[in-house]
Amino acid sequence: MTVPGVVTLIGYFAIRPGKAVQFRANCEAMVALRSKEPGHLASAYSFDGDDRAVSREDYANAEAVLKHMQVGEHIYEQTRTLVDITAVEIHGPADELDKLRDLFKDLSPRLFVTESGFRR
Repeated sequence: MTVPGVVTLIGYFAIRPGKAVQFRANCEAMVALRSKEPGHLASAYSFDGDDRAVSREDYANAEAVLKHMQVGEHIYEQTRTLVDITAVEIHGPADELDKLRDLFKDLSPRLFVTESGFRR
């Protein structure tokens, strides 16, 4: 079976006290930036009140993730002042995950190898 080359990043956040409004504005800025990146297929933030959030990002491949991290580095740095990253998951084909190991090593991500699926 063909495995789609899509790479999905899922980030789990604990929003620091009093920072929910700023973090939501930061999320809007990230979504606006991502919507202009050709290899960025989808992006969404979900919230559990004002203290927890989850981001989900789908990319065409690992190269699109690497490009995104370069383009959005300034917003990522701001994000780190508003939240604590509690977990990171990266889903994708094994060869795509291998290209991202070094980039995310400081976040101790859980890597999930996509073995079957499809993409419309």
